Amino acid sequence: MNLVAAHAVRFKVKARGPRLGIGLVTAGGAAGIVVGFHHGAFGGAAASQAGLTILLLWGAVIYLPLVLSMKVVFGDRTGIVMIHLALILLLVGEGVTGVLALETQMPIYEGQTTNWAHDMREVELAVVDHSDPDADRVICVPQAMLRRAAGSGRPISGNHLPFSIQVDRYMVNSRLVERPKDGSIPTQATHGVGLSHVALEAPEVSGVSEQSVNSPTAILSLSRDSQRLGRYLVSPHIQSDYYVFEGQEVDVGGKTFSIYLRFRRYYPPYTIKLTKFRHDLYTGTQIPKNFSSDIHLVNPSRNEERRVKIYMNHPFRYDGQTFYQSGWIPDKRGGPDRGTVLQVVENPGWAMPYMACALGAVGLSLHFGRQLNQFLRKAPA
Repeated sequence: MNLVAAHAVRFKVKARGPRLGIGLVTAGGAAGIVVGFHHGAFGGAAASQAGLTILLLWGAVIYLPLVLSMKVVFGDRTGIVMIHLALILLLVGEGVTGVLALETQMPIYEGQTTNWAHDMREVELAVVDHSDPDADRVICVPQAMLRRAAGSGRPISGNHLPFSIQVDRYMVNSRLVERPKDGSIPTQATHGVGLSHVALEAPEVSGVSEQSVNSPTAILSLSRDSQRLGRYLVSPHIQSDYYVFEGQEVDVGGKTFSIYLRFRRYYPPYTIKLTKFRHDLYTGTQIPKNFSSDIHLVNPSRNEERRVKIYMNHPFRYDGQTFYQSGWIPDKRGGPDRGTVLQVVENPGWAMPYMACALGAVGLSLHFGRQLNQFLRKAPA
């Protein structure tokens, strides 16, 4: 607010009449070129280190029309105006990133193909109909709806759901343990995993603890047309393997559905197959030397195929998303690693910090260059 007020009160426009109109139109066009340059140059495949230098040189040329047009409008105060605009743009970019940026994980076993990524900070209740051999029918209940239902006591129902869902209890964070055989802890469910295991509530993750994400658990009572179908314990802890969530069967009038409480999934319009994963260590140590994933991306909507290697500090950019080599899927028996974990980042405001830094650098150069020129002119002969 202070910066905007400073521009409104202190930094007066020097141009008048037709000159002001020409300057503003030119500045708007130049700003559009700058935005297009950043998205075009960096929005496609990742640039090499050699190509980065060329992009920076092009950037200097691209910014020149913007500097000249602002010089027409603001005169000698162009440098300081650009510095303040850079600070405003940096703050706006951080706000856009905080609100709109999405970070997900894409775990893939070697040789397998996937078409989803999940957000480990949020869960969803998935009700899946596996009866069609060609495709599953999936109905998802978001985390916010589960928490509201737990607080209000009202069941979740609708024509799209095969049964109504009463959320008896919702734990923001929990751990799953085997139920003691002495019966000291009563069962929390009448069907499924809840017969042999119980969920114990745990403190919510604070951000500084060893556990990085919450693992919620919900106790659900399912019914159809006033007929009770059973009470189920659902949790993302219920996995048959790493990132492989195990469903629990619910019989509804002779038709079987599976329910999962899993991390929220996002489905891009393409598939990715992991053809090869490497996890190399320095000889005689456990220090990572290299992580790399050879992937095969297929996008039917664009009739496009790509074979790409993603490795440390060399992400892959595609369709507004950036794929980073984030982790791996280990073998429980100590054998070779079985797959990769890619971090997928989608940020509409990703270019704003680059533009702000470039704008600020140009503004600082103009401002201090002008000050230096004035000092040299006043220096005694």
